[in-house]
Amino acid sequence: MKKVLITMTAMFVAMILCGGFWGLIFKPIIGGGVEQSFIYPLYAGIILLSGIIVGCTVIVLEKIESLKKDETDESK
Repeated sequence: MKKVLITMTAMFVAMILCGGFWGLIFKPIIGGGVEQSFIYPLYAGIILLSGIIVGCTVIVLEKIESLKKDETDESK
């Protein structure tokens, strides 16, 4: 659970905080503004998706480790 929270926090910082910073710098060059506010729910979805991916990976790795442990116990 700790890895999932760390990943979701890192994605939040990378997408929202750092993205906002770069948006302020490049807004005069690229443009954008209120008409692009529909993207913010997508950011939340990407943050949640990163947490789900890490969570599933942790579960799969724990299962693989338990299978390896069971296999070594049976061979003894």
